[in-house]
Amino acid sequence: MILSDRDIKKAIKNKELKIEGVKDLYIGPSSIDLHLRGIAKQLIDKGVMIDTRRKNSITFNEFAFETILLSPGEFYLVSTKEILTLGDSIVGFIQGRSSLGRIGLNIHAAGFFDAGFSGSATLELTNFTNRPILLYEGMRICQMVFARTISPSEIPYSKKKDAKYQGQVKPEQSKIYEEN
Repeated sequence: MILSDRDIKKAIKNKELKIEGVKDLYIGPSSIDLHLRGIAKQLIDKGVMIDTRRKNSITFNEFAFETILLSPGEFYLVSTKEILTLGDSIVGFIQGRSSLGRIGLNIHAAGFFDAGFSGSATLELTNFTNRPILLYEGMRICQMVFARTISPSEIPYSKKKDAKYQGQVKPEQSKIYEEN
């Protein structure tokens, strides 16, 4: 079942869900909005193939920002200000905000957050328009929906040996090469 605003508040109160990093949470009827952290990684196009088995086949330039201008077709990794800690029976689904999608900004995340995950959410941004889009540090950038599992996870994400993104606090690039 998807958690309502009441359920989210209760899960926070009961310490099944912890959300740090912002002063005031923006809780909607059945989701929370997450805010843009002022750190980004911009893909540096070297004109070479990206090899999923090689750690350094893709390069990013990391920088801090108050505003970020996404030119048409550019790709950035960003993260949320919120640090989320999900209990062993809480999962999360993340998606971009409709209001930003309607101006041509594609906000993607690895969509699903396992029970036991702790860290910020890394988001992938792409400008699908032919005009630049200006974003501001601290703005609401995406929303997360929470659900409760039928029973607690036997091995939550926090206890998995291959939990590559556990504890991330800034934009984290792919670690798919670790799977080989």
